Amino acid sequence: MSLPFMDIFKEWAHDYDGAVSGENPEYKDVFVNYDFMLQQASQEAFGHTIEFGPGTGNLTHKLMQRGLKVTPVEPSEDMLKIGEAKTGLSFVTGDFLNFDVQDYDTIISSFAFHHLTDEEKHSALKMYYNALPTGGKVVILDTMFNSMEEKQGMIDYYTALGFTNLVDDLNREYYPYKSTMQSISKKVGFKYQSTQMNRFAHLQVLTKQPFKRPMDLIGDTPMVELTTFPLNTGNRLFVKLESYNLGGSVKDRLGMHMVESALARGDIKTGTIVDATAGNTGIGLALAALKHHLTLRVYVPEKFSQEKQDIMRALGAEVINTPTEGGMIQAREAAMAFAQSTGAYFTNQFESLDNPASYQSLIQEIETEVDRVDMIVAGAGSGGTFSALSEYFTDAHRVVVEPEGSILNGGASGSHRTEGIGVEQWPVYLKRENIDAIETISDIDAFTKVSELAQKEGLLVGSSSGAALMAALNQQKQFTHQNIVVIFPDAAERYLSKGIFNIEGE
Repeated sequence: MSLPFMDIFKEWAHDYDGAVSGENPEYKDVFVNYDFMLQQASQEAFGHTIEFGPGTGNLTHKLMQRGLKVTPVEPSEDMLKIGEAKTGLSFVTGDFLNFDVQDYDTIISSFAFHHLTDEEKHSALKMYYNALPTGGKVVILDTMFNSMEEKQGMIDYYTALGFTNLVDDLNREYYPYKSTMQSISKKVGFKYQSTQMNRFAHLQVLTKQPFKRPMDLIGDTPMVELTTFPLNTGNRLFVKLESYNLGGSVKDRLGMHMVESALARGDIKTGTIVDATAGNTGIGLALAALKHHLTLRVYVPEKFSQEKQDIMRALGAEVINTPTEGGMIQAREAAMAFAQSTGAYFTNQFESLDNPASYQSLIQEIETEVDRVDMIVAGAGSGGTFSALSEYFTDAHRVVVEPEGSILNGGASGSHRTEGIGVEQWPVYLKRENIDAIETISDIDAFTKVSELAQKEGLLVGSSSGAALMAALNQQKQFTHQNIVVIFPDAAERYLSKGIFNIEGE
């Protein structure tokens, strides 16, 4: 630690507890829910915990209450004396970059990591990564800003209030931006998560990950910005590429969550699961069945994508074809009858509340990747993805996408070449009040956009992605300066036999 900061610690030592308790009005917003924040941070710790910059020992006390072995490392002699008296522990003299403690599972800090420059933060986290065991955590509770504009807005606001000491801190200390912490953590090798706790503070949890296994490749898909399509002034178009999931679609999240939720409840009695699917849900269920050593049977209308049916079989699923003209309704009836006659567990993607609950990880990723979501666009097949997104992003303009031949917009049920979306009856968990706009997209428009995405952006996506893009481009014409997030459910390769690049038809 630099000498100027050591001087600051000396000044703060006898005033710190007063500030965190709200006695100093300048810092009231910083510490408004201080005790709750410390409690949340302490819950993330496990095993032997080293606390850097424990100060007067407030977080140390919370960690001790949990029965953890705690080693506090404090650079300030003045703070150290107060902390030792409060906790009864012997503090070690040292700091984030200078310490001699070994054999620990958690490194934790509250309102101290900002004393390090960005370069020092990188050096410290690299040291911690090399020292921690697999699964070890770095837990940082501290002030952090979402953007440069947010920080400047804070400075302007508190300057107007005459809070000169707080403003001096904001200008002098090395408070990071969230993007900086995400970048450093990723470079070092940590899995990074953060939760904003009040106007200033974020709880950041960095976890040392082992080498990934195949099933770990469900989630954390890329978000990319499209820049070659014409947009209204200030509009930006972001797409979530769900084809990067292990099984190639957004439904990997669904399959794994539905099976694991059923297992947790004890609902799977015979070791066999069954559902009706156009393919992607079946692939997700097949992966979950592999992971948990279950047997899967799926009912698929016979003229749906052959590639998806072949993939399901390759993953060990038994695929039973039903007549194309009966659609998903007949396939679902067959799946239900099989479950009733055999005791197999019917995952029931079209009615189970496990379906929309499967997309919490998707929501969290979008929040991390896009600072502000003004419009969310997603297709509806079972309706689960859109239901989850629309329930959460309530301040966004929420656009659900269907093909012609789907009934959400009041049209008659009929056939369509666009696969993976479209409904024959209103999904039970799709709330009408959560829909701001319904876009019904023709097959030719969906397939045209699939070809344009390949030619303009190098993206090879399925027809439901083409439909979602068309819907987003239509809707964005009404707005300016919007961040638009569109879900691209899967890739083009599994539709080649359906002539996905043949706009005029098979």
